[in-house]
Amino acid sequence: MQQILKKDQEILLTIKRLGINGEGIGYYKRLAVFVPGLLPPEEAIVRITDVTNNYAKGEVVRIKIKAKKRVKPFCEHFGECGGCQIQHIAYDEQLSLKEEMLIQTLERFAGLDRTKYKINDMIGMKNPKYYRHKSQMPVRNSKYGLTTGLYKLNSNELVPITHCPIHAENINLITQPIIEILDKYEIFAFDSSTMRGLLRNIVIRESHQNGEIQVTLVITIYNRALQDVAREIIKIPNVVSVGISKNKDAKNVEVFGEEVEILVGKNSITEGIGDIRYDLKPKAFYQLNPSQAIKLYKHIKSHLDFEKDRIIIDAYCGAGAISMYLAPFVEKVYGIDVSEESIYSALHNKKANKFENTSFFKGEVANILPRIYDNKITPDVIVFDPPRSGIDDKTLDLLNRKPVSKIIYVSCNPSTLAKNIKQLSSKYNVGSITPFDMFPHTSHIETVVVLTKK
Repeated sequence: MQQILKKDQEILLTIKRLGINGEGIGYYKRLAVFVPGLLPPEEAIVRITDVTNNYAKGEVVRIKIKAKKRVKPFCEHFGECGGCQIQHIAYDEQLSLKEEMLIQTLERFAGLDRTKYKINDMIGMKNPKYYRHKSQMPVRNSKYGLTTGLYKLNSNELVPITHCPIHAENINLITQPIIEILDKYEIFAFDSSTMRGLLRNIVIRESHQNGEIQVTLVITIYNRALQDVAREIIKIPNVVSVGISKNKDAKNVEVFGEEVEILVGKNSITEGIGDIRYDLKPKAFYQLNPSQAIKLYKHIKSHLDFEKDRIIIDAYCGAGAISMYLAPFVEKVYGIDVSEESIYSALHNKKANKFENTSFFKGEVANILPRIYDNKITPDVIVFDPPRSGIDDKTLDLLNRKPVSKIIYVSCNPSTLAKNIKQLSSKYNVGSITPFDMFPHTSHIETVVVLTKK
């Protein structure tokens, strides 16, 4: 098949929609062309950088017609750092474009007809800055000492950043003091090309409820100087816990190693919603945007009829945030998660909140859920909050063979959400669809879909 575009060719392109990675998408003789930094309905001269039979990629040479909703990015690193993709779009337009992106994905992969389903307006933020209460910053060596930041998009190249307007302010305030302490004790960054150095990442989490800060240094090998480092870091205001996690494998893309060892301070920090307390160990999952998480949990609760929705399964439960939030209103909640630290935190939170009607199981949902069924436990509702890969095929098969009355699906990936909905469509009707903007200025979309048994 002859290609209609060539690399380095310049074309005039009109952007029609936003792509799932935040890029503008236009069409040249029906071939989709993806261009970062553009938004609909802009018209631009684009240089082609890559061509396949199904699509092409390009870069902006010159914008001829700018969108009215284009704004100046508020971060000096935008366009270089890969953390945010759509800061150049006014926030109200970000929400509109994300809604349209979700609808198109559901139409394409789930076969949903937008005229037959009500998709609610996206629930956004009043102040969409400084919302992320956890940072995971890689480190590099420089001639001036350690530097930290975020990676360029689709690369392993570090962009040095001392202040991120997405991270919570207190995280920004303590990052540089931590770097200075590490430099003082000559803790060098791990270099995968030479296999020397020991520090890989600095992970900082702040409690939205009480301001407690947890610091974890991800290392390759232990050094006795780390004990002295920890004693100085915990003197930084609000820091209550300093730990290390060994991640020796240079090819391992995960941030943490298998375990976290607390060197100084508390084993966990305390989060909470109202009177409900969540004690979180460093690896335990909790929403990175706590203020939006509260809205999300309230929305889930609003779709439960507590007269008949008495037994709940919280699949991919993390530290049990949803389980604890629903526990006071139902007869029984069963939580499932594969993470040992998450289940440890969930069990601890059960005890701290005195919720005797909650039980938690460590393991894959695909393995634990059939066991619950085998024990003649019939859930009224299953809440799913899976990773980006979505619900696994084995679990989908079980849901189709033994349908439950209601599924509340919390998704962070519209594509896998749509595919899973299609796989469940023979046994379930799609009800409410509500998107949440958990990560403003990025292309990510969180969606809550309510499915009811046919």
